[in-house]
Amino acid sequence: MKKKMKKRISLISTLVLVGALLVGCGNSGGNKGNNAATNTADADTGAWEFERRIEIICPWGAGGGADTTLRTFASELEKELNVPVVINNKEGAGGVTGVDFAIKQPADGYTWLLSTQSPMLAEITGVTDVPVYEKTIPVSRLVHDVNIIIAGKNSPYQNLEELLAYVEENPGAIKAGCMSITGLDGAIVKLVFGDKVEPVAYSEGAQMNADVMGGHLPIAVVGPAEVMGLIQSEDIKVLAVCAEERLTTEELKDVQCTGELGIDAFYGPARGIFAVEGTPQEVIDAFDAAAKKAVATEEFKSWAASQGLDQRPGYLNHEDYKTWWAEEYEGLKEALGS
Repeated sequence: MKKKMKKRISLISTLVLVGALLVGCGNSGGNKGNNAATNTADADTGAWEFERRIEIICPWGAGGGADTTLRTFASELEKELNVPVVINNKEGAGGVTGVDFAIKQPADGYTWLLSTQSPMLAEITGVTDVPVYEKTIPVSRLVHDVNIIIAGKNSPYQNLEELLAYVEENPGAIKAGCMSITGLDGAIVKLVFGDKVEPVAYSEGAQMNADVMGGHLPIAVVGPAEVMGLIQSEDIKVLAVCAEERLTTEELKDVQCTGELGIDAFYGPARGIFAVEGTPQEVIDAFDAAAKKAVATEEFKSWAASQGLDQRPGYLNHEDYKTWWAEEYEGLKEALGS
């Protein structure tokens, strides 16, 4: 009886062991499929989930083009991340102050930066020793604006060709207003006019526009959205669009572009989101996935069109933005490096 019981227990143990091995093998193959499905889901939704509010640093003041872009984007981004998005304006030094603040924050995915090429240009030209290019990671490009050259409605110049002819004969007689001599608007002045026109920095766009309208400032370099109301009211005129081709917006479609005049001056602010160096890749990927959805909403696209920000391709994903940013860095260094 005992022998039979031992045989029965031995048989049961063997069957249990075989079953366990079969289950183990089955789970091994099954886990591959399950992991693949999980990874696919993670690729679609982003493996990282934000658990608390995030902060995005804006290196320029409230109400400007960068700030307005960021606030419009943030309202859509909140819907995708399901956490509050807080804007922190840290202006100063042509955007460098805000970048310097951002790169000193923890690389934990809860502090981000909106920037353009201007702070990077300040580093390239030796104006700042803040490592803008080295310490930030391009994540998502949102919009790519153009610059325009404006004059008062009573200006004697009707287009850029007439202005260039005058400048050639009268070097130093014209001054050009810009919000940052070390930024892209200052770069446009140099690329279009060389040393024959002196850039003058303004701390407030409203004052610069008023000086242009009053004839106290001959010309200025601005973004279309910042002066669209003045263009529509004909208080100012646009002498040139700094782009490869003419724009299609009703107010600017008949304005000369620098490209058709053979002037290589196309730089316009590309506003995008950056991460602090050291931010985990899964966090960057999750943010970029949400950003892609945010800029694709009807609300954001409608706003962008109303600001003339639909004239150039806007959104770039993380990998494409990194490539574009590196090319922009090399181009600016070659054109304007000290």
